[in-house]
Amino acid sequence: MQKRRFYRLDEINDVTPITKGDLLHAVERGQLSLCAWVDAKVLGAQIQSKEPSRPALANLFDYRGVLSLTSKQSIDCFLSLKVEISRTLILEPEFVSNWRSTSTDYPKAKSVRFGSVTTLPNKPLAPFVAFASIGTLAVYGQRAKQLAKAGKDEWQKEGFSGLLDALLGTDVELAIKPLEIRFDQLRFDLETVNKVFGLEAAKNAPQSPNVVNVEGIETHPIKIMISTVLAGNREANARTIWNAIKRDHQTDAKQIDVDSLISTMNNDEIEWFGQKDAVRITKYKTFQNLIAEVRKNQN
Repeated sequence: MQKRRFYRLDEINDVTPITKGDLLHAVERGQLSLCAWVDAKVLGAQIQSKEPSRPALANLFDYRGVLSLTSKQSIDCFLSLKVEISRTLILEPEFVSNWRSTSTDYPKAKSVRFGSVTTLPNKPLAPFVAFASIGTLAVYGQRAKQLAKAGKDEWQKEGFSGLLDALLGTDVELAIKPLEIRFDQLRFDLETVNKVFGLEAAKNAPQSPNVVNVEGIETHPIKIMISTVLAGNREANARTIWNAIKRDHQTDAKQIDVDSLISTMNNDEIEWFGQKDAVRITKYKTFQNLIAEVRKNQN
């Protein structure tokens, strides 16, 4: 079998000692998120926005590859055989094609739904967050909105032809549109499965090993999030790690808090759901201590 990272669900027995039932049970328990293979057009790269209420859009692109699903999306697709997603993480940027400016596809569309629309010269080399699909919506123009709020006297002043022109005059706006994922598109990430089930990677072999090792598996959610950030930047300080988790909390396509455990987060404390949905609070000082523990365990 060819050595890969992403496999169909039915291939689980070929590359690990885990059964398909074990795999789906972990998904149902929220312990494992799945991925999906897509052949999609007109996705949009998301960049950091200065306005929390309005996301920022960069280039449009096409993609034939694997993208990530959240824990909830994985469960919904497993139970309902399909799910719609609006944001995601592009896991194989090497398969991004037709990287282009938004104006190439939609030269006349207004960008009022986005905080900014930017054109980047080069596509990302690492996994990045994207909108599942970018399209347009026709909306009533400003004059129609004004007339809708106006009284009867203003309508009579416009006359029939004026009202008709206002109603027919529409604007075209850029919009985020959902992408449907079907059950047969689901994939599992072998690296993630190995971590969740405590499997050691077999050397010089495409198969996952058959040794299950549960010793040393981290279960504290905040520590797991800290480890995720440190995996990308081992030298990050406490405030940088905190801000990375905070920014992830403010987005829909979460890469750090993949199970959406954090309910609120500010500059001083994190409120999150523990076992049996018990509300926990981690203050910044405690957070610093957790970082020290994670660093110690990694050495």
